[in-house]
Amino acid sequence: MRILFTNDDGCGSQGLHAVADLFKNEHDIVVVAPSDQRSAFSHSISLMPLTVGCKKIDGYGYPVYAIDGTPADCVKFARSRLFEQPDIVVSGINKGGNLGSDVMYSGTVSAAAEAAHLGFRAVALSLNNKDATDSDYKLFAAFFKKNFGILTSAELPCKTFLNINCPEGVPRGVKTVRMNTQETYFDSYDEIDSNMYVLNGRRCYDGLNRDTDEWFCHDGFITVTPLSIDRTDYNTLERISKVRFEL
Repeated sequence: MRILFTNDDGCGSQGLHAVADLFKNEHDIVVVAPSDQRSAFSHSISLMPLTVGCKKIDGYGYPVYAIDGTPADCVKFARSRLFEQPDIVVSGINKGGNLGSDVMYSGTVSAAAEAAHLGFRAVALSLNNKDATDSDYKLFAAFFKKNFGILTSAELPCKTFLNINCPEGVPRGVKTVRMNTQETYFDSYDEIDSNMYVLNGRRCYDGLNRDTDEWFCHDGFITVTPLSIDRTDYNTLERISKVRFEL
């Protein structure tokens, strides 16, 4: 199988290579990832020339290319210049969860979304632990490898991909659940210098819906959530299609 690995934490991140290492002997793999940290770049792409372009990095036992661009750039570039038809695109393992509203900002999730948009099967992997150790990444990578056949054979609609999050510690089980749409972040901008501010946010789980990815991952479960790049609200579309607009 031809597998493209990418992420938003950078081409040398622990999580990326923890999962890629498990597939290098059995599959045709390539890593194409940002040269530096690109977290929270969402689905942005570079319209200016990529100043570094790409460079092949040795020492991993498989091709690793660093792109001076965004996670979505990496998928686009790989498809265009390196790996035209991957069987699956794996984005991650991300350092930190991508749950609920995180998917709007996450470069890791957006790389998977870009792959799905281009017609490829795609998975986003995130570890909900900012202080994760190598053993934490390896545990989640082993789960993904063990269930790779199940995940790659699941029938998904066109332009739908899987967002998978692993909790901190040893998982209690696996839940297939919906994305949380509640606001769980308290965001504020702290002044750090004259006319300079930094975004500071903390999560609040009070009143969290118990059938969501955030609830179950926070409660110790691996969560699997299918996401679609089609943002159309079909119920509202049907309702407003009956409205007679005036020109």
